[in-house]
Amino acid sequence: MKGINQMNYFFTGIPVAMIGVGYLLDSDIAIVGMLLIIMTGFFQVIVGILELADSGFRDVRYSIYLAAVFLFFLLWALTDWKWIIVIPPTLALYLSVLLFIDAKKQRR
Repeated sequence: MKGINQMNYFFTGIPVAMIGVGYLLDSDIAIVGMLLIIMTGFFQVIVGILELADSGFRDVRYSIYLAAVFLFFLLWALTDWKWIIVIPPTLALYLSVLLFIDAKKQRR
């Protein structure tokens, strides 16, 4: 679990850092950072599915996460709501907190 948590830090931190550096130095770096956010989302969805399967499909927290991911894609496909962009960072933060809590529990 600690390894997954550290990989999550990497996958969420690198794109944010690249976007920040890109705005300061070169816009191409920011564009690459934005594209890496897609990889972050892919990684987090896979981790969410694997963690739910690892719990025997009983962990409600990961079920809520995956339901919210499904709801995001459903809303994205069916609506033109402009504020839908706030959902992915919220989902990333939610999964990051879940992974941190689970990694902390395993240390004890």
